[in-house]
Amino acid sequence: MNNMFALLFLLCPLIVAGWGETYEKARLRDVQVLTLKEGAMTTGRRSSPVPQLSCVGGSGRGRGEPGVEQCYNRGWDGREVQWECKADMEGSVRFGKVEVVCEGYEYPEDDYILAGSCQLEYTLELTREGRQQDSNSG
Repeated sequence: MNNMFALLFLLCPLIVAGWGETYEKARLRDVQVLTLKEGAMTTGRRSSPVPQLSCVGGSGRGRGEPGVEQCYNRGWDGREVQWECKADMEGSVRFGKVEVVCEGYEYPEDDYILAGSCQLEYTLELTREGRQQDSNSG
């Protein structure tokens, strides 16, 4: 009996701490647009928050990475949402690969995501203008 009270006493702060958290979920294929910002963090419930924007490589990495990007849902191919991402960038770079990654609400491949959990991982590639600037400066 004393063990039961001790256990409840220890667990009570953990239970109470979770009461204040409210999480919203959304069906990923119903999300029409995502606005992601440099320096902002995602929402995390099952995993830790990460930066909303992450340049993961490409020949133009480190050259005028955008501060705000918008990704538009262009349809569903039966497996995943097809995203088109746009940002104001210098003419010397363009997006290469873009991948929107969101936290599944209940499990990793859940059709529903945690609202605010999406991150854009992208590469930046040099355009013809960017390559010309490189050759002129070297």
